Amino acid sequence: MLTVSKDGAPVTDLEPYLGAYGHLVALRGGDLAYLHVHPDGTPGDGTTEPGPEVVFYAAVPSAGTYHLYLDFQHNGVVRTASFTVTADANKDAASTSSGASPSESGTPAEHGEHSGH
Repeated sequence: MLTVSKDGAPVTDLEPYLGAYGHLVALRGGDLAYLHVHPDGTPGDGTTEPGPEVVFYAAVPSAGTYHLYLDFQHNGVVRTASFTVTADANKDAASTSSGASPSESGTPAEHGEHSGH
């Protein structure tokens, strides 16, 4: 799950971008193997909230370091949050190596948080 915030406050009015509240790209360190993941749920389906949480499910092909890029739209601007996670060969979920949440303050490229999915 990724959480989007602005100036420390949760963003609860994300806008659909290319049909989803976010798009996640993962590049594996070393060989740049590529994953493109869409979030769980669909804008307008009656159950998917427009933030602050955006839930992604993905199985990485191997343990290692992955560079993640989250694209999301808020107030008509598409932003990209970037961060790095390490996938453990003995666990299903990646652990974060960065401690900030995707944020739209500052430059479009910010840091993110990954917890469990």
